[in-house]
Amino acid sequence: MGAECCESKNNSRGLLNAQINNNNNIQFEQTDKYEDNSVEKIKEKQYYTEQKGDITHKIIETPDNDEKYSNIDRHVSLGSSINNDNSSKNSGSRSREQISEIKKSNNYFNENSSNLDRDKKTNNDISTTNDYIINSVPTNSSNLNGMITGEDNYVPFKCAKSIQAHQEKIVCLIELNDGKIATGSYDGTIKVWNLEKEECEKTINEVGYVLCLLEFEENMILSGTNENTIQLWDINNNYSNQSLFVFKGHELWVNCLVKCNNIYFASCSNDSDIRIWDYNSRKCTNVLKGHDDCVLTLIKLRDGKLCSGGADLTIKIWNWEYNICEATLTGHIKWVKCVYQLTNGYLLSGSDDKTIIVWDENKKNIKTLEGHTHSVRAICQISDNLFATASFDKTIRIWNTKNWQSIQTLLGHELNVISILYHSSGCLISVSNDRYIKIWKNE
Repeated sequence: MGAECCESKNNSRGLLNAQINNNNNIQFEQTDKYEDNSVEKIKEKQYYTEQKGDITHKIIETPDNDEKYSNIDRHVSLGSSINNDNSSKNSGSRSREQISEIKKSNNYFNENSSNLDRDKKTNNDISTTNDYIINSVPTNSSNLNGMITGEDNYVPFKCAKSIQAHQEKIVCLIELNDGKIATGSYDGTIKVWNLEKEECEKTINEVGYVLCLLEFEENMILSGTNENTIQLWDINNNYSNQSLFVFKGHELWVNCLVKCNNIYFASCSNDSDIRIWDYNSRKCTNVLKGHDDCVLTLIKLRDGKLCSGGADLTIKIWNWEYNICEATLTGHIKWVKCVYQLTNGYLLSGSDDKTIIVWDENKKNIKTLEGHTHSVRAICQISDNLFATASFDKTIRIWNTKNWQSIQTLLGHELNVISILYHSSGCLISVSNDRYIKIWKNE
């Protein structure tokens, strides 16, 4: 399972406040979650959250990964820095001994987690609650129906359903062509969920951790694992434990899968490579080399190119058909965990440095968004003017692209929020290390 992590000092009721007395002894005091969303209580809670540096009052939370990652911090210039490269980056001659000891141990996805109370809700237990919404106070905000927002006519999201979905942390989430969703977990299973019926319709027992999922064609799902392989599954197959094919080639964990077109798909890995696969022939046709460390995220851009981010602190744009890295973007000072392209062409990147960088169509850094207090793990678009981010700080933030302000913070998950998507039915869905799927609605 990798390196042992410090555990969070929180529970389902609230936070444990630590008071340091004159003898430098730490005393703990229980603080319940607020039962309503009044502005006064929200402000009070935000005040305490912001007082982490106060020697007389601290909030005990899941510890930051900064120390864990400090040994590979690089010195990079902030802002926009683009290195154009019109030739293929054939760095295959580099020695595997140059890969960091951290990468060798395959610990890149062992995010902070806690041992959860096994006496909580049973598997697939579904509850409804609207008690997990607070709103940040952005510049030029307006007060609509008692909710603080930054956009006219904005309807706040509320948690409509909470489903305990897996026995271990959930790390990936996709929407299928028929509107169902699929989740993958460290418990070694892939589950297919019917949102209308609010039930799990299919469970596929994988081998190892399920790190990423891709539906290449209807009912055919690819999964990436910590076994360094990609497996192909027919979700209509009654033999749930038998994959149709195993793609082999990566040397370390497979972190992301992306469909390039109707023939090819791409994968990225902790081995620092991006591989292009022919779905029909089941063969690897190309390897994109250029990252100097683990490749942690990969997406397809609107022009058909690929965009990747990784532990080398860079974002790269690839013409995958010609094996060319066309641009390298720098600006983050810690690992790049997620990238996402908005419909307006702007590129967003989230990082362990707790920020989101906005890149315009010319790949220029035009804005750095701050607000999360821990690593930014996932991004998805909600509408032309809204997008959401998920973080290890256990929250989801809603952002307005008109002024790049955070207009709402969603609370409810007890551990790191790992993946989010905006479903075609009009709801926001999130999954977390706390093993829950949460469905957020703003109707």
